[in-house]
Amino acid sequence: MKKLTLTIASVLFIISASTAGVISDLSSNELKSTDLSGKYVGKRHQFNADKKTIMQTFEYEFELKQEGNTITGVSTIIKENGDYADIKLRGTVVGDKLYFEEYEIANQSKDANMVWCYKSGALSIKKDGDRLKLTGATNSYMADYYIPCTGGMTDLTKVESSPNLDPNVTIGTNGGVLNGENTLTVYPNPFVENTQISYTLSADAKVSTEVYDITGRRVAILETETAQTAGRHAINFNAKNYGLAAGVLIAKVSIDGKIYSSEMVQMK
Repeated sequence: MKKLTLTIASVLFIISASTAGVISDLSSNELKSTDLSGKYVGKRHQFNADKKTIMQTFEYEFELKQEGNTITGVSTIIKENGDYADIKLRGTVVGDKLYFEEYEIANQSKDANMVWCYKSGALSIKKDGDRLKLTGATNSYMADYYIPCTGGMTDLTKVESSPNLDPNVTIGTNGGVLNGENTLTVYPNPFVENTQISYTLSADAKVSTEVYDITGRRVAILETETAQTAGRHAINFNAKNYGLAAGVLIAKVSIDGKIYSSEMVQMK
């Protein structure tokens, strides 16, 4: 039944593909008015051990419900041979990203020796014409202990168009005073107890650094409107100090009011 549902959704998406345009970022007004609720269909590309080449591609689907910044729903992943799993997911929206994690199998059909890896990560919220897209590199892990699998890439498109999106508006990348494309880092990541959140500023700025769990609940405040000089800064984070168990966390850094974020995974 799940395979048939996904096939029908995919056909509907292909029929209306003529409305698609160039993939682009959402404007700030579009982000504020966007509701991610609905059905998304697309692909899940699973990496090999080198985390670069693709080992296998799955059909992938999200059914999401958004209330405030909180996301709940179900993902469906389908192999070429018809094996599938419906997996409960939860998450939160931070800026222009959907942070999510799968956490419980609701239904499945598979070989007895196969184990599904749960997916997690930060999917960029973009648009293709007047349709929402969720796309990006996403991690995967074994249930309970959050031991990493090989990870992969997720690319999903909403089946229905959104009246809030203007396909003629294209905005640039984040910009701001973060220096370079990957200067907000968490290392080690995944981690067991201790990790370090680092960022590099291209100019003096006021910085707030916080940590959230996957439901959007703030679990730690590390900096509040701290005046920082240009250059690299690093903050230690010890999950034990905040009574946190294994799971997906989010590092959120606000620099002069502009938000940057990164996934953090705590293992047992």
